[in-house]
Amino acid sequence: MGHPSAVAGLCLALLVSACASLPAPLDRPFRAPGQKLKHFPEAVSAEFSCEKQKLPWFKIEELEVWPKRVQAGGQLGHRMVYVLCTGGPSDVVTGRLDMRILHRGQPVVDVPEPAYDLRPGRWVVDVFVAVPPGASDGMYALELAFESKDVHFARSESFVIEAGSK
Repeated sequence: MGHPSAVAGLCLALLVSACASLPAPLDRPFRAPGQKLKHFPEAVSAEFSCEKQKLPWFKIEELEVWPKRVQAGGQLGHRMVYVLCTGGPSDVVTGRLDMRILHRGQPVVDVPEPAYDLRPGRWVVDVFVAVPPGASDGMYALELAFESKDVHFARSESFVIEAGSK
């Protein structure tokens, strides 16, 4: 039989490769904050016939908040997956990105990024937000809004904060 550390290394490699292909709900514990390129601009261009689109062409493929029920003091994750076609593979669309968390229609968190770059290709953006221990029970909404000369979007996802014990 092989050396124990070699077997352990093989098991770890298999686990990591399995996690890379897990469906979205199962990969959540393995997500890390940040932006990750999933598909290069050329692949997205072929998939969406970008040469026939009015450029820049943009689409949000996924906006997800998890968990949908979060305890006060816990952590809320949100993922956005988008595709962007531009005139060139290194062109970007720069604009203002606002992330807000609303409760009872009022912003309780407002994080503006005045010069946010949308990049060509398919990108996965994961963000994590700490929920304050004293957060009020109730329905909340996470809103994302982007504004530039050529690209605009506003999307929202709801979630609930439960302040009681687990």
